[in-house]
Amino acid sequence: MKTINKYFLVALAGGLLSFTACSDDIEREVSPVVDPNCPGVYFSADNNYALELEPEAALEMTLKVERTNTEDAATVKVEVLSNTENVFEVPETITFEAGQAEAPLTIKFPNAEIGLSYSYALKFGEGDYNPYADQQTYVSGSIIRIKWNPVSTAILLDGTVANFFGVPYPTAHYVTAEMAELPTGVTKVRLLNPFAPATADIDVDGVYTGYPYTFAEEMTGRDVKMLIDIIGSEATMSQTLMGFDWGYGEFFCGSIYPDLVDDKATYPLGEVTKGDDEQMISIVFGPNSLYSGMLNYNNAGAYPVANPTCIFFSVDALKEYLAELPAE
Repeated sequence: MKTINKYFLVALAGGLLSFTACSDDIEREVSPVVDPNCPGVYFSADNNYALELEPEAALEMTLKVERTNTEDAATVKVEVLSNTENVFEVPETITFEAGQAEAPLTIKFPNAEIGLSYSYALKFGEGDYNPYADQQTYVSGSIIRIKWNPVSTAILLDGTVANFFGVPYPTAHYVTAEMAELPTGVTKVRLLNPFAPATADIDVDGVYTGYPYTFAEEMTGRDVKMLIDIIGSEATMSQTLMGFDWGYGEFFCGSIYPDLVDDKATYPLGEVTKGDDEQMISIVFGPNSLYSGMLNYNNAGAYPVANPTCIFFSVDALKEYLAELPAE
């Protein structure tokens, strides 16, 4: 196990609540009996509820609905609990023929705009599902129409892990990255599995082919997408589960402002540098811009990161940044 050599301590004050038992017996109400004719509908475990669609894709999605009682034909109700801007057109009912175990629920969203995220939540009508069964009868999800383009070169210089462990800093490694330009003026960058173990040695430029301090057995199996939103020259990082565990639970990180505190002066956003051609050169999250933590360490506390975390879009940009660092 790797050993923590740098961390912050948080003191938590808590009150002790005591409960006294009541001497009178409490009569438990009898649970309602499920109608034997209940179709027992539920959402299939095969469904994907969070979709990213190409802008040219069809403006609809289909969820698979299953049932346990297939003897008779049945029509079940679908209730909409939430619907962003009423963009989703959801059928009020689903019909099963006698003997039919599965039926499609096709949801359309013809007015969904490119680059905006829309969410929904659905459930079945009372009496159409078995409330005691271990099945999904309520679901929520989202869609976004977005075009991700591959980035030819992306290099991550991470400072979040060094917040807790004595890994060498600065250390740079190549990552797989994608970028999307939205009509709203927002640019999105995402790093795909940025802490996957290195697959080869360091290259001639001093950059590793993957994160050099993780091993296959430490990975959680999560498909990590580290998402960064850029407006003008400022960048924010969404909270990210980082996909590896060094014995204290899975690592996580994100932007302190505005996620945790409303203090941009103390916890600044990332700084974006572009060239004269508006091409991205770097994103630098300076000291106290990001937080990091581990899920099983100090109640998953989030701690300010002292070392900068940077993304460079060329080897030259990395070398220029490293050359400007003060000598130790």
